[in-house]
Amino acid sequence: MNKAKRSGQPTPFQRETVPVLLSNRDLFARVPAGAGEDAAVALAVIERVLRDGPTYNPTALVLVPTRELAIHLHETIFQLSARGTKSSVLGVFEGKPVTSQIGPLKHGVDIVVGTPGRVVEHVKRKTLRIEQLKVLVLYRADEMIGKGLARDTHLIIGSTPKTRQTILLTETIPRSVLTMAQKDLRDPELVGIERDDFDSAAPGEPAERLVNLHFGAGNGAGVTPRDLVGLITNGGGLEGEQVGAIKVKENFSLVAVPAGHADEVVRKLRTSRIKGRNVKVRLERFKSTRDRGPGAD
Repeated sequence: MNKAKRSGQPTPFQRETVPVLLSNRDLFARVPAGAGEDAAVALAVIERVLRDGPTYNPTALVLVPTRELAIHLHETIFQLSARGTKSSVLGVFEGKPVTSQIGPLKHGVDIVVGTPGRVVEHVKRKTLRIEQLKVLVLYRADEMIGKGLARDTHLIIGSTPKTRQTILLTETIPRSVLTMAQKDLRDPELVGIERDDFDSAAPGEPAERLVNLHFGAGNGAGVTPRDLVGLITNGGGLEGEQVGAIKVKENFSLVAVPAGHADEVVRKLRTSRIKGRNVKVRLERFKSTRDRGPGAD
């Protein structure tokens, strides 16, 4: 339970950020859990729905890294919207059948709270249309990237209009989050982040040469790109943003990583477990790539 709910008074984070959020300006904030960030986000998206009026497609999308957070944010927004605003909110996350979420989406909702994987599934099915989205919230962006969800998150961002308001909240500031903020936010208000740190992540710097890691398991063992990204970020010490192109074949997989980190990643992951089986990892020294795209085939 956060401080605002206990005391009934706005938290320092809410006092500093809510006016920014209500002005439709982008926000990039470093905020610890429990600072009232959930209620601040809820208020911002509900107020935007009230100002713009109901539409068939969602006005706001709140992306979160886990099902548990999705349930929590959905409940927070639902409780606030129930106080006379009548804004509709839908949770879109794993643990429920996809088909159970299609009906409400087809009838139209104002606010969607979801995890990247399930949101991407609906976007690909065209049951969730976000081409006219007004507000995109990246809630705990560092955790989304750290859990190997960068690929889905970037796909979602790229499917929304550039005119949207973007709210990026993070507990930590790895380089990958700074780069995301530089690329995807427009002149954001910074809270808990130094301007020099933000400016230092300027896009357009030359990409580091990539090399392929060879994993001795592929489609035949049920391996997915998300499995590989999770292994590399959790066990190999890389950020999700540092993982390049992924190719999953029948009996093996290739993952592009920065050449300067490749030997260390291989050392850490020499023999790893994926889908309950031991998998050998080695460096493909003669198959380097500069393709930083995250696509898989």
